[in-house]
Amino acid sequence: MADAQSEVLAFFEEWKPTLGDMLASMERRFTDRTVWENVGISKTTGFAEAKAFMDGFAQMYPIESGEVIVHHVASDGNVVLTERTDNFHDKNGQLLVSIKLMGIFEMDGDKIVSWRDYFDTAKGFG
Repeated sequence: MADAQSEVLAFFEEWKPTLGDMLASMERRFTDRTVWENVGISKTTGFAEAKAFMDGFAQMYPIESGEVIVHHVASDGNVVLTERTDNFHDKNGQLLVSIKLMGIFEMDGDKIVSWRDYFDTAKGFG
């Protein structure tokens, strides 16, 4: 079994090349009890709620693909901290949204138990 840090980094790689791939990865790695919180914006439990959030996000922005640029990563046991930039592009590869954030993942093998992202909600996406 891979360590928690390797699993989180693999999860980010699975976001490519399309939004559908990102959602498929979330579905594989989430359980019915996985909590995903975008602190100050949303909190979901399980894949169905997470997908509904992403569907709403994709209605605001015509996202076709996502990429994660990891600036720093640290882990202790099953907890992984990431400083990263999440970029989302349209079907022509044009950058639509770039979010600089800190994330915390709690893992159980290849499953995400909880995922919290912290970013400047006053600044918005851009």
